Amino acid sequence: MSYAIIRNAKYKKENLAGLYKHNERKNTNYSNKDINKNNSLKNYSIKQCNTTYSNAIKVLQKENNLQGRIKTTNVACEFIITSDKEFFEKIGEEETKRYFQTAYNFVANYKGLGEKYILSAKVHLDESTPHMHLVFV
Repeated sequence: MSYAIIRNAKYKKENLAGLYKHNERKNTNYSNKDINKNNSLKNYSIKQCNTTYSNAIKVLQKENNLQGRIKTTNVACEFIITSDKEFFEKIGEEETKRYFQTAYNFVANYKGLGEKYILSAKVHLDESTPHMHLVFV
């Protein structure tokens, strides 16, 4: 039996550049040997971040007059949302897209988080198991 899986990670300001490069596949080399760079063109964004995560957070701070100790605290979180490989093979490409869109909608609406606080939602299909990286403030 398959299960939906979600993992949460917290990031400080100094970790955002590496997270952005990984999620957007901007690195040249990856320690994760499961990444098939030939399939990276299949990856897609449900919410595209048109700048770095650091810059996107600066914009949110300015627009909302957010104060805080940005240098020493966690500034963003990332959900990795997935299931097992067999689940995605069984449901096919269109239902996989619907799975990730539904997950995105759930997070965006959960307890009033709001889409404006989601920096990026990137679906990776270039690894053995499809998954979504959803980064939010």
